Amino acid sequence: TKDLPILLIIKDSYKYPIELINATVVIKGTNGEKRYKFTFEETIKNKYYSTILNCNIEDFDSEQKLEILCKSKIKIMGESFEVIQDNYKGLSKQSFECYLSAENLPYPDYWYAGEPHYHSIYTNDQVEFGADIKSTKVLAKAMGLDWFFVTDHSYDLDDKENNYTQNDPNLPKWKKMKEDCKQNDEEKFRVIAGEEVSIGNYKKENVHLLAINNPIFIEGWGDSAEIWFKNKPQNLISNLPKAKDDQLYIAAHPSDNVPFMQKFTLRRGKWYDIDFDDNEIKFLQLINSADQHDVEKSIKFWKAKLLSGKRYMLLAGNDAHGNFNSMRQISQPFLKLFSSKKQVFGNFQTIFYYMGNFPIQGIKNGRILVSNGPFLDFHIKTKNKQIFTGMEFDASIATLEFIFKTTVEFGEAKKLILHLGKGKKEEDILNPKNFMKIDLQRVKYLRMSVLTTNGYRAFTNPIFNSKI
Repeated sequence: TKDLPILLIIKDSYKYPIELINATVVIKGTNGEKRYKFTFEETIKNKYYSTILNCNIEDFDSEQKLEILCKSKIKIMGESFEVIQDNYKGLSKQSFECYLSAENLPYPDYWYAGEPHYHSIYTNDQVEFGADIKSTKVLAKAMGLDWFFVTDHSYDLDDKENNYTQNDPNLPKWKKMKEDCKQNDEEKFRVIAGEEVSIGNYKKENVHLLAINNPIFIEGWGDSAEIWFKNKPQNLISNLPKAKDDQLYIAAHPSDNVPFMQKFTLRRGKWYDIDFDDNEIKFLQLINSADQHDVEKSIKFWKAKLLSGKRYMLLAGNDAHGNFNSMRQISQPFLKLFSSKKQVFGNFQTIFYYMGNFPIQGIKNGRILVSNGPFLDFHIKTKNKQIFTGMEFDASIATLEFIFKTTVEFGEAKKLILHLGKGKKEEDILNPKNFMKIDLQRVKYLRMSVLTTNGYRAFTNPIFNSKI
């Protein structure tokens, strides 16, 4: 892309009007810096206002990190203020960072990368809000992505448009969100409506389910804190209708630990195997953060399930709420904020293979990997038959074939591993060779992973033994 898009958001100015005078963006690179100025001179009185500032970056050398400092001049009741990065008190005003690559993401043709868990402006309540869908699409394209699901909270989608503590049985927000997705959806870039449903597990505790392309709204406000201590789930996973071919159910962050206070006040619980198995939910969005420790914990959880004989498929998302470069969240309600890069849109991606950009069908097809940059895929050959991830084998010996692709940004393979699930543990083959023979006796499943020299990761989904 020639332009770096900068998203400027002004929220709640219908209550607190401002004059937006101008905005300045300063971009620094190894070969100098460039300043961009955008003049507005307009009064903003909107519930939500946004605009994209396009900054031409053709003068910067590729394969480097850029630093981006954003300032805006505003007036409130005639008094001038300067906002640097954001107007949140107590947060660091560090520059944003962006890598300028000479190459596209290293994914071959017919592989489509996207974000399955994202909150837009239709998530809007006491403690959080997201960004508009149209702008999200622009930024997602600049990141090299091909699709995203809009998964706003069920307890936000049932609200009145101007009051997040009161419900509206006509569901105007739900209907607007679906129409907004439809307007932005296109063949080359898919935007698909969904819902993060607060729903009851088998113990009737609140857990979160991503229901993608569901035609009927699924009610769920048990953990919304809209009415304190009225926290029972309105629906149970066991009562969900079976997902149709053009629908998808995904367990949202099922390996996350639930803090005690959320258990006590919001009746939040965890996912159990019975919730997955009895309701045919096999897609688990386990990776919910780019934090290395969180990723390792999620993979450990998944590996234990695979070794126990489960066939759960790994997906990755970020649970981003309009966070495209850094996240800002509440640490102490209404008192203290914090910022980090743990949950930034598109940081960890779900990538599927399919003959077209159809995310629901592609994910259901099962040939999926998750990555924050490098590409890794494998298959095995048994008696001239190719078996890909998500499929089953029925043989005692096979030939391994894999593809690893990367860029300067992500680095070369430092640790490439073939994982063989045997008994109660995995047998790891470090740096396996292409076309090597594999003994499949007693192997429950095979999967692969890679760690690059620059610290980036990719994990494939498994190939399963049909007899175990």
